[in-house]
Amino acid sequence: MTQSRKRWLTASLVVLLAAGGYFAWEMLRRDNLPPGIASANGRIEATEIDIAAKMPGRIQDILVREGDFVTAGQVLAHMDTTQL
Repeated sequence: MTQSRKRWLTASLVVLLAAGGYFAWEMLRRDNLPPGIASANGRIEATEIDIAAKMPGRIQDILVREGDFVTAGQVLAHMDTTQL
């Protein structure tokens, strides 16, 4: 095999490996998330607030779920007043 033929073969092999690597990279890095869902890295900081009633008792029903946004004065739960 001549020297120039070896160079062409080596160059072709390098180009094919680079193209295959790029194709594999594109296929593996695609997100498999449904539309409307985003993915990111980061840190979430929140303020935890404890809630207490003035009188002990059982809760009849809860009007909000964990993680819901609430405003000052919003009713969060109803107490069972049958025993009061």
